[in-house]
Amino acid sequence: MNQIMTTNTTLTNPASKITLWCYGLAAVMNEMNGLKLKDNYKLNKSKENIRIHKHSLARDWGIENKEDLLQSLQWLLNEGHRHSFDEMKFFLSTLSESDQLHYIESIPKTSETYREYYIVRAYMDRLPLAGIAAWDWGRYAHLCRIGAFVGYLSDDEVLELVKHVARIAQQQYSSWQEFGTSFLIGRQFWWGQTTSESAVTMARFVRNLIIHPNSVWNRLDWNQPLN
Repeated sequence: MNQIMTTNTTLTNPASKITLWCYGLAAVMNEMNGLKLKDNYKLNKSKENIRIHKHSLARDWGIENKEDLLQSLQWLLNEGHRHSFDEMKFFLSTLSESDQLHYIESIPKTSETYREYYIVRAYMDRLPLAGIAAWDWGRYAHLCRIGAFVGYLSDDEVLELVKHVARIAQQQYSSWQEFGTSFLIGRQFWWGQTTSESAVTMARFVRNLIIHPNSVWNRLDWNQPLN
């Protein structure tokens, strides 16, 4: 996976484009973690770096082996944070605008629930039907890559897993920009804030991927065939 090429010459190779497209889903996570496109988002495969990533998987996801990883991937594929977002969205959609506000204001303002409902109401009519699924699918692709890096999955296993999610994402969103915007909103929903320094930083990563002419998103057609 670390051998994925991103030079202009490989973009004439359909297999390379398909592979790169799949990992474009995790581009925000790669940028956030300080990886560079010019280095093929390459991870330094030292024993210490593998140890650090294994520790992060265990700490943040409870992943300590292949079985744990597959369970987390299954959750992201079938449920993820979009499940809660969609439930809140459905509930609010049954209320008038004034009743929506009244209900949200009845929730303690310091609670996580208040922040979640606030974000759902702010964005629920601005998102495509897939909602914040991009947040789940982007993390799915990222987890797959890290899973291969630490040895829980083979590169071939990972590519097949990510290709499946990539095809779904391609059907549910119309562009990298729409995917990136939905990813960002999903991240804000998970974080529970829209104005924190972390949210601003994440927005900058998404914006750069959208507008930079040499970003992985701008070098690959959203409608690239993924067969």
